Parts: sequence; C-alpha cells; structure tokens
Amino acid sequence: MVGTLTVQNLQGPTSGANANKVIIPSGQTIDASAGTLVPSAGAVVQVIQEYNPSASHVATTSESLVASGITASITPKYSNSLIIVEYSCTMGISTAYLMRAQMYMSVGSGARAAMSGSGDYQITYLEDESKYIPIVFKGNYTATSTNTLTFEPYFMGSGGGQVYFTHQSSSYSLTLTEIKQ
Repeated sequence: MVGTLTVQNLQGPTSGANANKVIIPSGQTIDASAGTLVPSAGAVVQVIQEYNPSASHVATTSESLVASGITASITPKYSNSLIIVEYSCTMGISTAYLMRAQMYMSVGSGARAAMSGSGDYQITYLEDESKYIPIVFKGNYTATSTNTLTFEPYFMGSGGGQVYFTHQSSSYSLTLTEIKQ
C-alpha cells in the first residue's frame, strides 16, 4: 500500500509497558533522505578527524609562534553549535629550553587568530635538552554561523635550539566534533 499520512504529532500511549513510546518495529526504518531529522540538543552532529599514524616532523628555531601545517576544517550544520577541538601529538626539543603550542582558528576565509575564551588554550613546557613530550589539547568554540571553521596548532621554542612538532615517525590527531545546542 502506498500513501501519505499527514499528522501534526506522533505520540505513544500514556500507560502500559510501552508508555510514551512510538515504536518502529524490527526490520523497519525511518527514511528521512528527502527531508530532515533535527537532532536534539547535546547530539553529535558530525565528527571530522585529521589523523596521521607516521607524520614527518615539522621543525623551527623561531621564538615566535609558527604554523604547524596540520589543519582540520568543519562546516557547522547549525549556526550556534558547540565545536569540541581535540589535538594530540608529540613535541621535541634539541637545545631549546622552552616549548609552546597554541591552537589557532579562522572563520571562512578570514585570518587565523589564536583561540580565546574562558579556557587556557596555551600549553607551555620547561624541559631539559633532547626531550619528547606528548601534547594533548582540548578546547571548544561556539559557532556563530555556518561558515567553515579551520583549526591549526602553532608552535615555538626559545633558548636557541630546534623545536620539533610531531617528531619523526610519531602520530598526530586533530579531531573536531559538532554538538547541537
């Protein structure tokens, strides 16, 4: 049988074993491919991951933050979504005594700028020579539009030596998760 059922609300019975449930029987699906199912607040809308299991290192002797070249972009489906930003890699130093990493982002084709907000988005390490340190970054950004957001970690060192971002044969992961608000 083919037909169209038009209703304002679907509601399950208010009592019994399946009270307040609308049940889709086993083997049946809801096909919303020609329409939209709107997720509820707190639902994961999409996940973007940039992962490399054996990345080549990026090195600098700069005492100013420089781009790592590792980026991930997400185009929010909703203009007020929360974007969770997670990054992990390994940084190393030769003779520098200070390493620093900071997450930068851009909206659309705008210039990149350091992430700001209520959290501390800077990671600073003081270490001895020739050390490799795991870096884990977690932060968030509340979208204000559905323009594409691009995230990229920047890094630097001081003390005159090389600083390595994702040292030779290490892995990195940059994950962006959109949460419906």
